[in-house]
Amino acid sequence: MKRITLITLLLFTIVMLSGAALAQDMSEGDLVYPFQYGDLDAYTAATGNSIDMWGESPMLAERVAAGELPSIEERLPAQPVVVQPLEQIGEYGGELKGPTALPNCCGWDVLEMRLQKLLTIDTDLTTIIPNVAQAYEVSDDQTTFTFHLREGHKWSDGTPFTTEDFRFYFEDVLGNTDLTPSPGGPWVLDGELPQMDIIDETTITFSYPEPRNGLIIQLGSEVGHRGYRPSHYFQQYHLDYNADANALAEELGFEDWVQMFNAKMSPYNFTWNLGSETDPYSPTLNTFVFVSEDAFGNKLYERNPYFFKVDTAGNQLPYTDTLRRLLVEDVQVQDLKGIAGEYTHFGWGTLASYPTYRENEEAGGYRTALAEYSRGNEYALGFNFTTENLPLREIFWDVRFRQAMSVAINRDEINELVYFGLANPSQNSLVPSSNFYEPWMTTNYAQYDPDLANQLLDEMGLDQRDADGFRLRPDGETLFLNFQVYVPEDAWRQIGELIASYWNEVGVKTQYKLIGDSLFRELRNSNSLDISAWAADILDIGEVASSLGNTRVSWGNRASGIPWRDWLLSDGENGEEPPQEIKDLWELGEQFLDATYGSDEWRAAGKAFYNASFGGLYIIGTIQRPPQPLLFKTNLKNTPPNDTTGQWAWSYRQWVMFMPEQWYFEGGS
Repeated sequence: MKRITLITLLLFTIVMLSGAALAQDMSEGDLVYPFQYGDLDAYTAATGNSIDMWGESPMLAERVAAGELPSIEERLPAQPVVVQPLEQIGEYGGELKGPTALPNCCGWDVLEMRLQKLLTIDTDLTTIIPNVAQAYEVSDDQTTFTFHLREGHKWSDGTPFTTEDFRFYFEDVLGNTDLTPSPGGPWVLDGELPQMDIIDETTITFSYPEPRNGLIIQLGSEVGHRGYRPSHYFQQYHLDYNADANALAEELGFEDWVQMFNAKMSPYNFTWNLGSETDPYSPTLNTFVFVSEDAFGNKLYERNPYFFKVDTAGNQLPYTDTLRRLLVEDVQVQDLKGIAGEYTHFGWGTLASYPTYRENEEAGGYRTALAEYSRGNEYALGFNFTTENLPLREIFWDVRFRQAMSVAINRDEINELVYFGLANPSQNSLVPSSNFYEPWMTTNYAQYDPDLANQLLDEMGLDQRDADGFRLRPDGETLFLNFQVYVPEDAWRQIGELIASYWNEVGVKTQYKLIGDSLFRELRNSNSLDISAWAADILDIGEVASSLGNTRVSWGNRASGIPWRDWLLSDGENGEEPPQEIKDLWELGEQFLDATYGSDEWRAAGKAFYNASFGGLYIIGTIQRPPQPLLFKTNLKNTPPNDTTGQWAWSYRQWVMFMPEQWYFEGGS
């Protein structure tokens, strides 16, 4: 299968897109991913086939017969998306079941079963194609964006989905200073919302005074950027539409209508918020609709009767009738339940458990596939350059310290002990498939050389030791690193413990301590951690979508230098002024983001930015691109094959590329 570069993206984003651009050629053999055509016309144009009959789940047919639902013809949009299943047309029935260890966040094995974005990423992992939107157009100068909705598309409760849902979100949510004091996100330019022109019920245009080169990428990458909300549902909670909104808020236990509105909005925000629903049958365009939550925190979802996708035989998707979220105590219990076969699918196991998964396949009734976990680094560490501990701040900012701490890490040993030698020891870096990858990036101060580490630390003046042999800071205190982290997977814990041991061996006293997710986020967001660690989801499309969030201050979840970031984002009005080196890096990033895709300027700016970002060693990496185990019930079909070459990556929202809406159970359950 050929992959195109971001140069080709420009050719696709300046014209109306409809259909599966450069989708996989089935003649090349088995598909890596299922794919979709933007509408019936695109499907017919590409295949010569047409769809003139519709099928539906018996679950919905019963409701139609009982007069509870309109017919399938009335529920589908005039031009639904057409999905080419991975292997074959499926059967209706059954329930998908996946876990989460957090009640209101994450739980990707459930969230990504239902997630539908305005636009989405095609199978070349680069091109942005229509999804909820039927088509889009971008002006040559990248300042005007027109979106075409599907005639007859409806929310899950049967209410028409129209441009009014965009107008409400932009004018009454983003434009309401009580709800949104300071609008942010990709739709906003220099603190201002775009000019919005509603052409008709299915056509809307957004215009900017200057180019917005990354907007389409961002809309295709993250569900939170989709630009609409169900206006008919939210008007009941909005003071401008309901004079009794504050009374309703008090009745529901909120302080005022603003707090109530934002709480109701939460599950409509970003991908990680989708598990926070509280209102049964709240309207959605997603694959499944929230139904109920039991006393144990398990949630039930059922199929969206108005879902906008069909297969190539005209059967409305999804094939499965229901989806269940299972809340577990922690990631260890989550893994044990996966081994026991309690889920229909499980993508959040660890490679360390891979032998155990394989040994228990028959007993658990599942099979185990492997996919490449594609991102910059599995566990990347950042020293907090703006820590309130001033002696540590000075030490952290000395590049020799970061170089020393990096070469003190035995990445080959980590690979063998944690990943069975199947991953790639690597500095925090771009992946080799990136347009800007250079070989030095993965090896930059990534060799295991404790002698060099000791030499660099001594050169810094950290050559004095305490009674226990640990290095002293210039102020005479023991150099101590309080390494507090939350880990959603056990491999990270193992890596962290090994790193602490390596650093202790070169005389830097380090305590590795696991803390809860809430405390970790609180400390990180308040600039209260001395050192932090998380995966670095660095892929070209993801970095553009996140405005280079993992490769410049504050380096994503590492949260290294939050006051610096605040200063840069506010033009010096907030936060703390960073060193010139950081200002220069930020400016290089802005030049990269502002350049036109595929141009010489774009390539030069990207090279300059990434060379500076990784050359500065602001973040230290460990391991890159390990195999990721994916577990599937043996009768769950159209799922990735055992030897899948597909990429498992946050930038593509993991399961989304494998289209769970076309999974089915052989035998229907």
